[in-house]
Amino acid sequence: MGNTKYNVLFMRDDDTVKRYRLSPFWLKVLLWVVVLLAVCAGGGAWAGYTFWSQNSRLKQEKIELQKSLNDASVQLERLENVNKILDSYDPNELQSLLATVPVEEKKVETVPVIDLNKLLFYKNQMRAGVENVKLRKSGSSLALSFDLNNLQTSSALGGLATIQLIENNGQVIEIRANRNDMSFHIQRFKVVRTRLALPPAMDVKDIYGVRLMITTNNGELIFSEVYPLSRVLN
Repeated sequence: MGNTKYNVLFMRDDDTVKRYRLSPFWLKVLLWVVVLLAVCAGGGAWAGYTFWSQNSRLKQEKIELQKSLNDASVQLERLENVNKILDSYDPNELQSLLATVPVEEKKVETVPVIDLNKLLFYKNQMRAGVENVKLRKSGSSLALSFDLNNLQTSSALGGLATIQLIENNGQVIEIRANRNDMSFHIQRFKVVRTRLALPPAMDVKDIYGVRLMITTNNGELIFSEVYPLSRVLN
């Protein structure tokens, strides 16, 4: 077994057969050499592709750096020209020239301050009760209804209900409702229904809420409350 040999034959049509005897060791060496060459070829191809990619990236970075350098050179040249111009002027003359240049002042827009205590003023003397306040959009107007109760049934209550619209920006809009609908003289209660015409160019989305005020015939304010539209709009 130790003297085992392998015969390798090379045959050509126009020549004699050539035979070579090789031991298993040399066959293994030949196989490993082929494998090693294949590995080296693959490693060389990978290294070539890697270096080519890096070289392409470095070329692109070089182009970008060159562009940035050119831009910086242009800016530097401009600054040097400005510096030369400034150096050629007398400092006193230059200061006088700069003093004559008008400086544009930025206008600061003043934002109006909203007094929430005044805007959301609440008052209730427990003489008139308001319940079931409801609003419904109807075309370009709002349909308003609420229950008005006389909380002191020992005597009749007379007066007038008035309405104000509170916009999202804090503006208060006076609304003229039908006086016959809003005036009252009750012993116990009254269901008030009226229609409110929206001002031109105003939409419901611009309104935060409605302020309902109750005054007596003597002009005394006995009830005032703001109702957000999110609570009363149907």
